[in-house]
Amino acid sequence: MELEGINKFDYEIIRSDRKTLSIEVHHQKVKVRAPQKAPQDWIESFVYQKAKWIARKLVEQAERNENRLRLSDGQLIHYLGKDRVISIKKGANRIRVSDSGFIIQNTELNAESLSKQMDRWLLNQAKDILPSKVKAWAEHMGLGRKLTGVRFRKTKTQWGHCTRKGVVQLNQLILLTPNSVIDYLIIHELCHLKHLNHSKRFWALVEKYCPDYQKAELWLKQHGHDVWY
Repeated sequence: MELEGINKFDYEIIRSDRKTLSIEVHHQKVKVRAPQKAPQDWIESFVYQKAKWIARKLVEQAERNENRLRLSDGQLIHYLGKDRVISIKKGANRIRVSDSGFIIQNTELNAESLSKQMDRWLLNQAKDILPSKVKAWAEHMGLGRKLTGVRFRKTKTQWGHCTRKGVVQLNQLILLTPNSVIDYLIIHELCHLKHLNHSKRFWALVEKYCPDYQKAELWLKQHGHDVWY
């Protein structure tokens, strides 16, 4: 569907067994969730009322996309607490990290190939580095027995997740955030081992082990999109 007027944009209608209308704006796409039999004019009126908000969200997301990490020569990348300069070279696929450099070597110097290489490398790094860190924090918090596993997955909307079975899942992109943010995200998910919600008791537990958690939350809000590539 397309909205006519100054703020013109396309939107997709997704119908389901729900009673209300809602709008989602993610990755430059607008989705309207509606009841199965919602009249078209009701949906269009709802979208028209929210047009300014939708347009603002689309602009914000476009600006964030401009600030995304570029895997190209001379770009800065923050890895494990340090800013390093990316260097792209042609050759057998490998990534090397020095005190100030981040060297990506690839047989195909195109964005898709570099992105896939980075995904694989970061996943392996996360598997090597983070499980012991998660377990150490769990023991320190008295939650070692509740933790049953640590998994990694690069998702578009989540930094982490905790299952009812005690598995903590983390987005490997957290390796590109400051160390204080890494610790916060680990503590946040471990707190869900005790409180599977975001209640006052949950946040009190987070604050107990991460007193500056609000600074980490603010960093993620302001800069979290910068680590995506």
